Amino acid sequence: MSKNKSHKTTALKNKRLGYILLIPASVLIALVSLYPLINGIILGFQDYNLLRPKKRAFAGLDNFIEILTKDSEFYSTLAFSFIYTIFVVIVAYILGLCFAMLLNRDIKGRGIFRMLILIPWVIPSVVATTNWLWLLNDQLGFVNRTLQNLHIIKEPILFLADADLAKITVIFTGAWKSFPFMMIVLLAGLQGISADLYESASIDGAGFFKKFWYITLPSLKSVSMISTILMFLWTFNNFENIYLLTRGGPMNSTYTLPILSYYTAFIRSNIGYASAIATIMLVVLLVVAMLYMKVLSNRDKYE
Repeated sequence: MSKNKSHKTTALKNKRLGYILLIPASVLIALVSLYPLINGIILGFQDYNLLRPKKRAFAGLDNFIEILTKDSEFYSTLAFSFIYTIFVVIVAYILGLCFAMLLNRDIKGRGIFRMLILIPWVIPSVVATTNWLWLLNDQLGFVNRTLQNLHIIKEPILFLADADLAKITVIFTGAWKSFPFMMIVLLAGLQGISADLYESASIDGAGFFKKFWYITLPSLKSVSMISTILMFLWTFNNFENIYLLTRGGPMNSTYTLPILSYYTAFIRSNIGYASAIATIMLVVLLVVAMLYMKVLSNRDKYE
């Protein structure tokens, strides 16, 4: 009995020590993450303009009411934010799954190919965007010059100057930047699927598409759920990809909520209004994540 008591006492002391050691990191995380979040939400309820810093006043729900009832720019930006995010996630998932399935095979130089495909993800956003600006330039860009030299087009394509083309371009570059993450996660999921399942399916006469539909996709369901949620949240909050490419243009056609909040805060100098936009964006993300989880939970119960 004494040995058991001493063992429990030692375990309890070790547990307390673990909690104590976590305190500095927890405080640091709270200061770095929680304080700006809480402060940003508080600013959303204030009338705070950078041009009048001393005239900060409590505004209640005025900023939120104006955004939701009078600000048409907010709704057009919200719509494109969802369009941009959904298409980036879908394209990144499809590309990631295709490359994951290819690299899950026993091919020569598989490690090198995996390393090369990771380049879009690991390269700094500023470097990647600078290269895309050069590639897609309408006068000296590599893409336009190549297409003209091959006599495929006569006039340069305005990838970043035409409103519709700019939307497609930022979605494409966003998916290009994101798909390696999807590939890594899905590749890990594929490697966890037992080869016996595919062998049994082959014996039963199942072809590639039946194996993919009845074995691969169901086995990747949990991995796909987590990766798509993370990718949705990251993409919806993404700022640098679009800002460095188009600055939200042309004619505000590629505005997303992070860019609108940035311009409202630092160009229009309305910190309170910008914080209210950011707070609404946070609520939208929480609602979307909860709905997504609810739908998946209900589907699992039904199945």
